[in-house]
Amino acid sequence: MESGRSLVGAAGSVTNGTLEGIRELLERSLSVTAQSLEGMSGAPLVDRTRIGAKLKAWEQGVKSAKGSSTEALSQAIRSARNAFEVTLRSLDVADEAVHRALLENIPVASIVGESFAGLVTISKIRPAFRLEGRDVTAAEMAEAAASSGLPRFALCLPGMFTDEGVWSAGSSAQPLTTLLREAGFFPVCVRFNPGVHLSDNGHALLGLMEDFLSQPAVGSRPVDVLTYSQGGLILRSALLLAKEKHSGLTKRVRRAVLISSPDGGSGWEKIGFWLGLALESMPYRPVQWAGFIGNQRSDAMKDLSHGIIREEDWKKPGHLQRYRDQRYFGELDDVDAYQVYSLISDRDDRWTAWFGDGIVEKPSLTLLSAKVYRAKPAPEKRVTCILGTSHFSIMQAEKLREILQELLVFP
Repeated sequence: MESGRSLVGAAGSVTNGTLEGIRELLERSLSVTAQSLEGMSGAPLVDRTRIGAKLKAWEQGVKSAKGSSTEALSQAIRSARNAFEVTLRSLDVADEAVHRALLENIPVASIVGESFAGLVTISKIRPAFRLEGRDVTAAEMAEAAASSGLPRFALCLPGMFTDEGVWSAGSSAQPLTTLLREAGFFPVCVRFNPGVHLSDNGHALLGLMEDFLSQPAVGSRPVDVLTYSQGGLILRSALLLAKEKHSGLTKRVRRAVLISSPDGGSGWEKIGFWLGLALESMPYRPVQWAGFIGNQRSDAMKDLSHGIIREEDWKKPGHLQRYRDQRYFGELDDVDAYQVYSLISDRDDRWTAWFGDGIVEKPSLTLLSAKVYRAKPAPEKRVTCILGTSHFSIMQAEKLREILQELLVFP
């Protein structure tokens, strides 16, 4: 939108400058013509003759034309200037409309976090606790939680390109942060760098959780965890690291609810990789460059392709190997974990399964349903599918609020 405003401004300047130049050139030309006719009509040989009268008439016509043309061009300049001003104002209105559509529209706000909207360079973002739109330390978050008087903590982990706003977005549905507070939980929100490897964010999350749970204001109280989309992969990565280093972190997690977690990766991302690879193999250089550019994705997007949560897996050479690699490593075995996901349609066919929730295919969403979640006690409560709901609208679904109310409030 900013580039469009610059182009309109530049075009307006050029147009006004052009019209101003034409007006000045025309004024000078007609003035010279009128002066020439005046001199000719007053010459001794033609003065008071029929030719002189004709020249006088032409002189008056030229002067009249000069006035009319100058006024007409002045009006054109004013009209052009007004037109460009109206256009610029229209662009401002459109800019505001787009801003509202992207950042204040609830379903879209679940996709793009407001703090990523050009306010800070993604490469400079560090995983951190977030409070009132700013990064805070674990000590500051713990003090804020203690000051709230709420007895429990809910660690809230967003997905790719979402931030803490995904938990507080409100429409006709009650914001999830309000629901949490009413249930006695203080929302402990985190933001990640959406461009780095999932395992890097997993390392960072483990450090943040250990730091927070070690604060005197937290004491020995456990923490509940809510994740959305890719946040589920980051949590699993952190829990796996904790298990490998015997940190005892899982003992402090009372309950975990993973919402729309792409545990088997994203089929759309896999398609993107192979399409880019196919374009790169074409004999036409422009097509090759299109494929090359298309495959210059972030590390996080590459990991999302197959749901890679371990550092050693993304370091392995060869893309085909990733289709055979192990996806689960026992990281949720000792956690009281629950799964919630959505499907756009309840039809049971191949295409519907592939479409899944509109972003993640059903086989990815349900990869761990049977062998991990339903293998735990009370299997009938472990997995919930919300039908007729997309990957983005699930965060506004009333059914999700009912599920969280039941899982978080009751022991």
